[in-house]
Amino acid sequence: MSAASHLQARPADRRQQTLWRIAAVCLGWYAVILASVHTHPGFGVREVALGVHLVSLTLGFGAVLAVDGLGLAVLAGRARVGALLAFSARAERLIWTGFVGLALSGIALRPDFASGWTDANLVAALVAAVNGVLAQALRSGVPDVERLSGWRELPAPLLWRAGAAALVSQAAWWTSILIGALTG
Repeated sequence: MSAASHLQARPADRRQQTLWRIAAVCLGWYAVILASVHTHPGFGVREVALGVHLVSLTLGFGAVLAVDGLGLAVLAGRARVGALLAFSARAERLIWTGFVGLALSGIALRPDFASGWTDANLVAALVAAVNGVLAQALRSGVPDVERLSGWRELPAPLLWRAGAAALVSQAAWWTSILIGALTG
């Protein structure tokens, strides 16, 4: 379904699509864990995977930071809500490409499943991914009339949900980054 047709979907249809996407994220997360347990990369593969991991982090988290930075510009009155929504829709592909790159390259990094740090990192990744699905649903559920309004004109529940999504995103990404840096 295209982004335009997704915007026109009924709320019940959007909820169902969101639930299916969350289920797909959870299945993908589990598949990455299974692949990590059963994959034994050969000599030199870990170094290549680490390079892919860092490029994917730069791509995915860089796009997240850009979206959140534009969100701060909207709050400061320096950008419009419509610009933020359009930019975040375009950045979504970069975010998910980076995220999938992190997950796939992480398989070859031989995570230590006996470590609580690995568990925490996996949970942070799952939280970031599910939050990304929910943030996309939140963005696509903003009525067209609100796309051009200033942020002060948006309904308070929408603002709270958007703020919570940004905070959860930052917390999950930074948790995963810090764990990766500490356990590298």
